[in-house]
Amino acid sequence: MAIPYKRLNPRSREIRLLEIQPSHNLDDPIKCRLITVRHSKELEYIALSSLYGDPAETETIFASSRPVTITAHLALALRYMRAVFYPGILQRCQRMPASRLQSVPRWLKHLFASNSSHLSDGEVSRPGVLRVWLDILCVNQNDEWEKSKQLSDIKYIYDYADLVVGWLGEKAEHTDITITTMEEIEDAMPPYWGESSHRKSHPEDYSPTHVWTKSIQYMWEEGPNGEPPFLMPRWLGCVEFMTRPYFQRQWIVEEIATASFPAFLVGDTLVPWRQVLSLYRLMEEFKFYPSDVFPAHLRAEVASVPLEIAQKLLDEYAKEKPSRDSSSSENLPRPPG
Repeated sequence: MAIPYKRLNPRSREIRLLEIQPSHNLDDPIKCRLITVRHSKELEYIALSSLYGDPAETETIFASSRPVTITAHLALALRYMRAVFYPGILQRCQRMPASRLQSVPRWLKHLFASNSSHLSDGEVSRPGVLRVWLDILCVNQNDEWEKSKQLSDIKYIYDYADLVVGWLGEKAEHTDITITTMEEIEDAMPPYWGESSHRKSHPEDYSPTHVWTKSIQYMWEEGPNGEPPFLMPRWLGCVEFMTRPYFQRQWIVEEIATASFPAFLVGDTLVPWRQVLSLYRLMEEFKFYPSDVFPAHLRAEVASVPLEIAQKLLDEYAKEKPSRDSSSSENLPRPPG
């Protein structure tokens, strides 16, 4: 059954959002209602960035009590979004001591800073509502005007979202160790590594010495029985992560690069963009530059991993966003509790 869309007002900046109902079971079908809101900087929502998935594999969700068929890939993304963001993350933060709130990422503070409604058309506020923007449902795909308008609207939709989540799919066998690896790389990598000023002041952190990588060189050591590093779970997991279909589609990575607060969701784990960027940067460094720390015979293995699209666009994001991040952080509302 198709969704009966109400035409958006062309004279005002209106968008549609999904209000997703909570569930304690990941496998429960998505139940939501589609609302029309006037877009503003104060509007609170999460944008979902995802490939559509196999059109032959579908699932039924319920939008405003109407059955709607979407791809199983998108339905799974919404179900994991529901499980991760609603309502447990709000409850956990509200119980969190004030001292720990300081370490909460800025984008996450947005999510629980306020539950007030900014809905138009007489919509009633409901506390703790998870609102999600997903193009395939929030844009009338049978309306050519809306579809063409989406191309220009997506930049400000992503720019002002509390968070833009790139859905990578379910976890694979070695995903958890990959996530741990990215965290360890980010922790070891100097904060300004790669910038020209850092290259001048700390040449020891670059080719060929790569001093900072000595603390993580266990990542490319042989296994306990002499197994080559590229056959170990950590290496296999990183390659699987970097070659996921999402990172091989230039258009979708270009879109999420416009977000103020992007992250990636793999299964039930949210991965900050900085950790993904750290992994790509390290692999790119070893791919193109000799190292006293990274074995030369492994560079061919790194060279076989397609890094170009995601690395280029994630790097562009890193260059464009620091000033916006620092200026916007001053205006963030304090979390409750």
